[in-house]
Amino acid sequence: MKKSQNLALALGAAAMLAGLCAPAGALEITLPPDNASLKPSTLPGYQKALQNCIACHSAQYMQTQPALSHAWWTAEVQKMKKAYGAPIPDADMSEIADYLFQAYGAGRGANEANAPARAAAHATKTSAPARAAGK
Repeated sequence: MKKSQNLALALGAAAMLAGLCAPAGALEITLPPDNASLKPSTLPGYQKALQNCIACHSAQYMQTQPALSHAWWTAEVQKMKKAYGAPIPDADMSEIADYLFQAYGAGRGANEANAPARAAAHATKTSAPARAAGK
């Protein structure tokens, strides 16, 4: 009698474990459509951002960045190429940074026609302390 009770307990425990380990059905997740797009612009960097940035990032990624400096956007574009291997032509990097600064950075809302000159002036101001410090 004792053997049959032990066997019944063992079989019951095995059945419970088998039920716990049974594979679950696949979970299906439906994401909302990505309707975000880059802010249209006449700046040459706009087309280049469409060609390069959107390959890896959603437009929403750029839209949610805080209003950062031109130097920060320049460093981000350089990081994408150097650290992550983004195939951005060297000649396009500064125009992409100019566009991102104008559309999403601290230059947001400024007159697009003056954005390259404003970005160059900003870069000169932010790099002057670094030159003075010997960097």
